[in-house]
Amino acid sequence: MAYLTFKEYQQNGFTMITDGTIFDQHERAAETQVDITTQFFYNADYAAHSLVDDLAGTQWQVFRAKQFKRAMALQCEYFEELGADTPVGIANQDLSSIEIGRTHVQSNSNVNATNFGKTGLATGVVAILAQIGLMSRAVSYR
Repeated sequence: MAYLTFKEYQQNGFTMITDGTIFDQHERAAETQVDITTQFFYNADYAAHSLVDDLAGTQWQVFRAKQFKRAMALQCEYFEELGADTPVGIANQDLSSIEIGRTHVQSNSNVNATNFGKTGLATGVVAILAQIGLMSRAVSYR
């Protein structure tokens, strides 16, 4: 089950992606990157937490789930804007210069400034995930 549907994306006021097929591609890639970064917090196979249950839970759970969906939408738009949805693809988009013979072309692109480490996640997405507690790393005391 996708974390965010194209209909939800549109209902929440996001408009950059207009093609449902492209959205689905970006959403699947975003799921992978977000799952890795959040230690599979909402992953259905891991079943530690349910996004559906949180949307009907306490005030905090509803807020966390809505912000998670917002982060997913922003990540999909980040992929669309970059024209890539994998860490390698993103790295390749940050070509700073190329030299062929006597011709030298230099770009002012700096994807690294908008990318959190080597995760492929936009810095804004990571900020949201951190604020809702999904970026913390702790040792279980049980």
